[in-house]
Amino acid sequence: MQNSREHKPVFRMVAIGIAVLVAAAIITGCSTSLTTQRKDGVSAAPLSYSPDKVPANGLVQNSTGGAVSIDVKWLGVDNDKLVFDVSMDTHSVDLDQYNLGSLSVLLDEQGNQYIPTSWQSAPGGHHRKGTLTFATPDSLSQGKTKYVELIVRDVAGVGERVFKWEVS
Repeated sequence: MQNSREHKPVFRMVAIGIAVLVAAAIITGCSTSLTTQRKDGVSAAPLSYSPDKVPANGLVQNSTGGAVSIDVKWLGVDNDKLVFDVSMDTHSVDLDQYNLGSLSVLLDEQGNQYIPTSWQSAPGGHHRKGTLTFATPDSLSQGKTKYVELIVRDVAGVGERVFKWEVS
């Protein structure tokens, strides 16, 4: 009969192998593609954005609450559309239930409201990434507003999340 000490190196190697496979599966499962895909599944070229309107307080705004973190990045203006990159992360909420196209509104300094023209996002479960697009407010394109706010309502029990970019 073999001694249990002789099995320890084998068990240790098996445990390390399993840990490496689990880590690889987690990394692969939590990764998202950086390529843009159209609804028909064909990869599209990245958008080019106008650098003339860059927020003074940074491109990325963050809100954490209700066990969900949302990062919104100002991508800029493309073909008269104001575009934001949105990343939502959690370990306890199914993020696929949230349609930011119906839960979001854009406000300018004058109080004008703009609804999204599109929300493009693939399902992601606990890690979701997408593009939220609005018609560019006239006040922004004409330089008549000091800020714009993106308001996202009712995600993970948080009534309102406000993301504000200073543009003057």
